[in-house]
Amino acid sequence: MFGLFATKGFKEYVKEARQVLKDNWTGEYTRPSSNLYPHQWNWDSAFIAIGNAHHNQRKAQQELKSLFVHQWPNGMVPQIIFNPKVLGHYFPEPDFWQVPDGRLTSGITMPPLHATACWHIYENAKDRAGARDFIEYMYPRLMALHRYLYRERDSDVSGLVYIRHPWESGLDNSPAWDKPLKRIRVDRKTLPSYERKDLKHGIPADQRPSDDDYDRYVYLVDLFRRLGYREEEIRKECPFMIKDVLFNSILCRADRDLLTIAHVLKQDTAEVDDWMKRTSEAITRDLWCPECKQFESFDMVSGQLIHSATAAGFLPLFGGAASLEQAQIIYETLDSVAFCALHQGNCFTIPNYDMTREDFDSRNYWRGPVWININWMISKGLKGYGYKEKAEAMKRDMIQLPIRFGFHEYFDSRTGKGYGSDRFSWTTALFLDLVYEYYSEDRHRLNWLKSRRRTALKEKKVLNQISAGIGPPSATLASDLMSSIGKLKDSFYDLYRGRVDYEAMKQSSDYRHYQEMAAQLRGFDLTSLSSREEKLAFWINLYNTVVVHGIVELGIKSSVKETPNFFSHIAYHIGGFSFSPEAMEHGILRANARPPYRIVSLFGRKDPRLVFSLPKMDPRIHFALVCGSRSCAPIRFYEAEKIEEQLDRAAKNFVNSSEVIVLPEKNKVVLSQIFNWYNKDFGGREGIQRFLLRYLDRGKIWSFIHKNWSGVTLEYLFYDWNLNH
Repeated sequence: MFGLFATKGFKEYVKEARQVLKDNWTGEYTRPSSNLYPHQWNWDSAFIAIGNAHHNQRKAQQELKSLFVHQWPNGMVPQIIFNPKVLGHYFPEPDFWQVPDGRLTSGITMPPLHATACWHIYENAKDRAGARDFIEYMYPRLMALHRYLYRERDSDVSGLVYIRHPWESGLDNSPAWDKPLKRIRVDRKTLPSYERKDLKHGIPADQRPSDDDYDRYVYLVDLFRRLGYREEEIRKECPFMIKDVLFNSILCRADRDLLTIAHVLKQDTAEVDDWMKRTSEAITRDLWCPECKQFESFDMVSGQLIHSATAAGFLPLFGGAASLEQAQIIYETLDSVAFCALHQGNCFTIPNYDMTREDFDSRNYWRGPVWININWMISKGLKGYGYKEKAEAMKRDMIQLPIRFGFHEYFDSRTGKGYGSDRFSWTTALFLDLVYEYYSEDRHRLNWLKSRRRTALKEKKVLNQISAGIGPPSATLASDLMSSIGKLKDSFYDLYRGRVDYEAMKQSSDYRHYQEMAAQLRGFDLTSLSSREEKLAFWINLYNTVVVHGIVELGIKSSVKETPNFFSHIAYHIGGFSFSPEAMEHGILRANARPPYRIVSLFGRKDPRLVFSLPKMDPRIHFALVCGSRSCAPIRFYEAEKIEEQLDRAAKNFVNSSEVIVLPEKNKVVLSQIFNWYNKDFGGREGIQRFLLRYLDRGKIWSFIHKNWSGVTLEYLFYDWNLNH
């Protein structure tokens, strides 16, 4: 593995996304869009802060500070903060809400994503001292918001809070609200007069809520203002009272992040810990629908779960509230034709509503399109529960949709076409978050470039040293060693997220046992590996483990690049020979093919190790070798009897992940640097096409590559050398 910076990758799209946020910035907050949404929206600002956190910490912090300036005395953070300079272009505005004390806000709230956004800013902060000051400023305000929700909106002290207007859910015209809204009898003669403004901005009516929906929205607002926004009285009269699964899942995640913030600030955590446990347990217990195979919202008026088949039912994954059994059942639902399954090929994942329902509409607002914010949260949840392949497929769609179709509010789940407002801020912000996670040039300036610890090893460091009590190798050393590696894998490798807990590993008895086994390799007879399959599994696993061993023993904190000659100057002595990771990869597994950074092969003609080289290079190994960094392949464990199937799976997972982005509208394919560095291993440009066609899911993307490859522009992603811990 080598190289530092890549070619353009997503650079031009990152630049465009930054410009969108810059254009929508008002000096105090970021508008969701310049036309339809000119004011400040509650959870929009949280998503926007998450995206800004990577490249403009100051603006990310200001985004949330400006929102919380308008927090009500009871702790509620309003859904909308109105800008007095642009009134008259949106409905309803302050003259209609008539909230207490003449505040320029709406009278409802939205999902409380703010603690999660604050923690995200702190985690990604370049100015850590400034970030600490920020979370210290925000902490009492976040506590006030959560106290409001549990005091005023959890009337039965169940751990679940209610919403009292569809707009509070963020999913305005979700099919979940059809039945509860139809209960509301609206007399248009007594309904306050109003004029919709949302249809005057060039957005077709069939992509927006209906007039009947708006009548009921207005009815509820009129009820709230008539009752003076007194929660106890609203509870008695309101016909729309829902324990929303999305709202409570986000609250549960925010409780967890607020708890983490409290630990950092050394605050008493008992109150937050109690909230988190009660809400998590209540979601698991009260909102689970076994026959629906997902979670559902609870209608407090009817006393029943709302069976609606929306993507909101997957959000307990984001909140960390689903049991492992429930998560598995949820996964089977979301990875089905109802929500665009893996390898389905004729849709984008995940649509907001079950695609098999008669009233599914791929164009209409919250009734079928793909929303980046919902997908972002679900993909985070999937990662947390270990479903990496689906999460990666979702990430690929979330990256390619804005690039191909523009930074729209939402996207057609069948064609990908963008709908709603263009240059939409949360789509743009979350695109930036996804790109910065792995590929950003700012991210790739990396801590290790600034570190004074970048020190090359002067001599080769042999990691499998003989110690007292280590005997000669047993006849079953190869299988015993693989078994020992397997134990390390089970305990310390997160196979789904490609992460390693290096610190815990170093302190474990399993690690010490592995060191003893590795020492016996000094006397191991490499000729005992007879079949190609045995050799592949042995050397791949050994490469991956010596890299991990080296990271642990050298105390690497940020990146293997802290030791510039890491791959050539750590080694195992095996059967009388020295093998570095470099030798294992290029000398053995690549059949002694010339490394990209050398002018000759690693093993010369007289090198005795040459006899152990595989006779033929298999390009699939590039998706099995782990370099201890975020952009390399995820950690797996390979078995001789399953090696073909496992290498095929590794290749298929990689090319169908966000490491391969196909952009037909741009006539461009953006690939991992692996395809650039090892171009010859894949057979050049045409060989890369054959490889992609072999492993890509069949569908429109496959057909595009098959038919248009000769005219396609190839670009390569930034390679993230940050440590995979």
